[in-house]
Amino acid sequence: MDDTMKDRPDPERITVTDDRLIPVVAALTNLTESWKVQLSKSAVSLPMAVQIGKRLNRDQQRALLEFWEDARLPDKYMSRVLHAFARNMPEWAVHQVIRIFRLTEKIKASVVMLNDWMERFDALYEQFEHEFWEREWPGAEEELESYLDRLEAEFQVLYRQASDEKKSYNRHYGDSSSDSARDSARPAGPSRGPVSFSTLIGAADDASPKELKHRYRTLMKKLHPDHGGSAYLFDWVKQAHDNYMQGKSSF
Repeated sequence: MDDTMKDRPDPERITVTDDRLIPVVAALTNLTESWKVQLSKSAVSLPMAVQIGKRLNRDQQRALLEFWEDARLPDKYMSRVLHAFARNMPEWAVHQVIRIFRLTEKIKASVVMLNDWMERFDALYEQFEHEFWEREWPGAEEELESYLDRLEAEFQVLYRQASDEKKSYNRHYGDSSSDSARDSARPAGPSRGPVSFSTLIGAADDASPKELKHRYRTLMKKLHPDHGGSAYLFDWVKQAHDNYMQGKSSF
C-alpha cells in the first residue's frame, strides 16, 4: 500500500465530535444486527431505534423483536412495549398492558360526551399511566398478575357502565345512524322535541355565545379522530353546530 492510500480516511469510520450526537451513535452501535436490519428497511423509525439501543441490552432487544414480529402492534404502542421490556416485565404482562390500553381507547370513545363519566375515566386512566411510566407496579409476578387483573376489571366495569349510559343517551338524543344523529339536532315532529345545540355539547340552555363557543371547541378537540376520538361523534356535533349557526343567521 502506497503512502497516498495510508493517508486516506477509512470510509467505514466516522469521527463524531458533537456531544449531542455521541449518545445517538452509541445507542445505534448497541443495536443488535436484527434491529439494524429493521432500521435499514425503515420498519422501525430512527428515534425508536435509538431508544431501543439506549435502553435495552442485547437479550432484551432480541425478546422485544420476537414480541414485535409476533404481535405486529401499531406504532403508537411501541413506546409502551419498549418501556415494559426495559423494566423486564414478562411477556404475558406486556400483552395484558396493551390490552388495557386498547380498552381505555374504547372507553374514551364511549364517554367523551358524558362529562361525569369522562371525569371518572380520566382519574383512573391518569393513575394507570402514571404507575406504568413511573414503574410503581409490583415486581413479583404473582402480585403483578393480581394487580393487572384488578386494574383491567375496573376498566371493564367502567366500559360496560359507560356503554349502557351512552345507549341511554342515544335513545334520548338520536340513534346509531348518521342520518338520525343529524336529525336529532334539528326540530322534530310532535312526538319528539328537538335537542338544542347547548344540550348536545353539555352547556346550559341560557349559556352565553362565548360559553357555547368555548364548550364546542373543547369538545371538538376531544372528539377529533387525530386525538383518539370518534369520527362519528365528531361529524355529529359538527353538523349540529352548523345547523345551529344557520338557524342564528336566519333571524
